[in-house]
Order: sequence, then structure tokens, then C-alpha cells
Amino acid sequence: MSLRFRPMPGLSLAVLICLPILLGLGIWQYQRWQWKKDILAEVEASVTAPPIVGLRALAIARTSSTRLDFRRIEFDAEAVGPTWHVYRPEGAIQWQPFRQVEMDGDTALVGFPSFADQSKDTVMPPELSGPRAGYVRRVRPRNGAATWFGTESDAERNRWFEINPDGAWVQGDALYIDLHPTETNANDLPVRRPEIANNHVSYMLTWWSFAAILLIIYAILHRRAGRLNWS
Repeated sequence: MSLRFRPMPGLSLAVLICLPILLGLGIWQYQRWQWKKDILAEVEASVTAPPIVGLRALAIARTSSTRLDFRRIEFDAEAVGPTWHVYRPEGAIQWQPFRQVEMDGDTALVGFPSFADQSKDTVMPPELSGPRAGYVRRVRPRNGAATWFGTESDAERNRWFEINPDGAWVQGDALYIDLHPTETNANDLPVRRPEIANNHVSYMLTWWSFAAILLIIYAILHRRAGRLNWS
């Protein structure tokens, strides 16, 4: 079998530029898939781990490399200091009050159950009495379009649109406790799993399919132009 191939200079140059890009994007999506898979494994280990008991145990866990997001926690502490109201668009306009809590020198930031916008000016600061349970959450700063078009927080009116922005409330606190409205025993809390999509395999196959289609079109055009023949 003999093969005769005379490449079209312009088309061949375009393919030489585009093909590595498409293959590279597929490899990048494969790496993203591996990275997301590791994150999902860490999250699963966190949400199914035994609950943290007490603020001292939380302080110790902070110093380790263990992922704490969505970990269940049970604690007994006293609410101290000011209250910060964070906007929560949960159907109607609602605000979630946040306060620091303290027990034997250990502190944590706690998000209490939300209240309706109509009650904002009259609601009393939330208090704690006895053991309470909730979920450890990571503070996630606003990014992307939310920082370009989002409403600015107003400290004077106590209207906040993100939690502890740039350490405005508590310096260096990247975690908070999302308090359950009624539960006092963390073992009775349901496991809360975040919805994290991992579609990167399909993205990888898509980019590599584009690369294969590009090569097929390249071969067809050369065949029709009489530049690719075999016998």
C-alpha cells in the first residue's frame, strides 16, 4: 500500500496550532477531575466523621490538616459581643444573625437561625442556653461577578452581604458554626453533603472529540483536494 500526502500549508499550520490546544484542554479537564475527586473524598470523610464535641476540640481540629467543612459539632457556650446580620435570600428577604460564642477561653463564630426582614430593627440579639448542635462551615468570600455587581455591606446599618468580610468582625476566623434551630445532640443531626458536581470527564471527552473531528476534517479536505491518496 502506497500513501501520497501533500499537506496544505495554511490549513496544516492552523491544525498544528489548534490540535495541541484541544488536547491540552482535555488533559486539563482530566486533572480537574482528579482534583475534584480528591475533594469529594475529603468532604465525604468530613461529613461522616464523628461529631466534634466542644469549642476546645474545634480549636484543636483547626490546627490539623483535617477538612472541617460540613462536620457536625456539639458545644455549650455563651454568646458574647455584637450581633452581625447577614443577608439570606431564602425565598423572602431574610437575615441571619451572627455572634461570637465563648467557653473557657475558646471562641467561635456562630450563625443563628434567620429571621424575616420585617423584624430586623426589633429582633433581640440571639442567646445560647445549654448545649447546641450544628455544622462547621468554611467562610467563603464573595468572588467573580458578585464582587463586581454585588451590594456593598453597610456596617452602620448592620447590613452584611458576606460573612466576616476581610476580618471586619473577627480577625483570622475562616470557620463558623451553622447552628441548627433546635437540635442539641450532634449525633442526631443528619449528615449534610454539599452538592458538588464532577462533570470533568465529559468535558475531557468533549475536547478530545473536537481534536478527533479536527483531524477527520483535515483528512477529508486533503482527500477531496487530491492531496491525500492511497492505493
